[in-house]
Amino acid sequence: MGLDKANIFKLDNKELENYKTDPFLDCFESTKDFAKALKNDIDTKETPHSLLLSADYGMGKTFFSTRFVQYLRNNRYDVIYFSAWENDYLQEPFIAFSKAIVSYIHNKFKAERYQANISKLFDITQNIVSSVTLSFGCGISLSAEQLIDTFKTEIDPIIEFRKQLTSFINKIPKKKLILIIDELDRCRPDYAMKTLECIKHFFDIEGLFIIVPTNKAALNDCIKSLYGIDNQKRHCKENYFQKFFNDERILKRPIDRDYLYIVGQYLTSTRLEEALSKKLLSEDKNCYNSIILLRNWFATFSYNAGLSVRELKDFSIELARICNNFYEPIRVEWLACVFANRNIPKDTHYIYPIPNEHCFYCEAYKDIEHSSNGKQSILNLSEYSSSVRRLKPVEFFHFHNNPQLSNQYHSFLNKYKTIPNSKKYSDIEAWFEAILADIKIIEDSEIMPGLVKENMKILKDGIARQKTIIEQYQSRYGSDDDDAVRRQTYINIVQNPETLYFTTCL
Repeated sequence: MGLDKANIFKLDNKELENYKTDPFLDCFESTKDFAKALKNDIDTKETPHSLLLSADYGMGKTFFSTRFVQYLRNNRYDVIYFSAWENDYLQEPFIAFSKAIVSYIHNKFKAERYQANISKLFDITQNIVSSVTLSFGCGISLSAEQLIDTFKTEIDPIIEFRKQLTSFINKIPKKKLILIIDELDRCRPDYAMKTLECIKHFFDIEGLFIIVPTNKAALNDCIKSLYGIDNQKRHCKENYFQKFFNDERILKRPIDRDYLYIVGQYLTSTRLEEALSKKLLSEDKNCYNSIILLRNWFATFSYNAGLSVRELKDFSIELARICNNFYEPIRVEWLACVFANRNIPKDTHYIYPIPNEHCFYCEAYKDIEHSSNGKQSILNLSEYSSSVRRLKPVEFFHFHNNPQLSNQYHSFLNKYKTIPNSKKYSDIEAWFEAILADIKIIEDSEIMPGLVKENMKILKDGIARQKTIIEQYQSRYGSDDDDAVRRQTYINIVQNPETLYFTTCL
């Protein structure tokens, strides 16, 4: 079974049973709250009612709709789920609609006393459908030969169709039939508009509550391409959609914690087992390659980048694949940032949205080695410089008029009070080791003044604190002298994941 669970009715029976028990088992709280609010609309609004449930592409319309259908069924509502896109190969939407509705009624009212009414509804449907052979899946077929004179009857078949359908809806316990028409925004423009016209003319029926989850902008494009009407630029109070819909609700974009919930469904320890076993990722939340930090950062960066729910799922799957095949312990914050922003257009001014204290932060036009990121600030050795400023003055007389000792001490100060120009950890470490070696020589001198030895302790403490700061920074970001190369390598891998298989450890 693949990871795509948008439409639960396409899952195998065993997995579908889980959703029948708990339709929102893999949803966040805001989705459940929205479902309750929408059910309240169904309970309280007068029928016939057509509701536009609008959301952008990839924001989970089918994911919500199929779970909402099951949620309603669990609460004893009569509801039909209909995918317009799966039926747009037909010329007339009414054919698909009538098949779905009549089949539902046939299965709902199997008692003998209803058979005459059902047969009448079939006959009326025959009078509406023309030049088509259609099987309802319940033992009845209609042929073109039967339909030649269908509209010559004095009885208006459309009015009669509505009357018969209303009669069956009145027999339903809640006296409402909910029809959810999904994936309209994926249909051909002509079929999408025919579907809306079909809803308006054939299914304006008391007791029928229609919900159309769709991308409103896509429908606007259909209207513009077919009729030349730019619905988005109309200045009048009413717009073209009000011909078809009584109301509109917006399927809200998930909030930041919802993004984390979705990411958590895909970046699991099981799916990242290979990365964990190779120590590319760690279970320790305090490590720079923590799997927990990977989820948190990727959710945060994805939310800020405005990824759709579909993009978030697809990106999560691909990110897991990359992690399992990585070449070194992963700097998760940087990889998450680059991956979440992979499709953002980038010019020479683009700066990745990470804090400027990050070792991979790089200002536009500047190389990372010369940009003012946190790594360079730390390697300015402010804590060590502060300890130099705290040194107590040692006058010549403290050396008991011994010029050699005085020169040795002041030569030491002149050598180490100026911070080295190199901005590499290795150079700073070597520099500190040289200072400590010279301090030991001074401390081992029995004739060196006590005040000098106090100053040496101040310097040693300053070096220790500075080294701790550097080590903490390195531990947090996984920073080392290869940061500049690593920064670009991660970008290259995200842009072309196949290069990962030819990348070796830095």
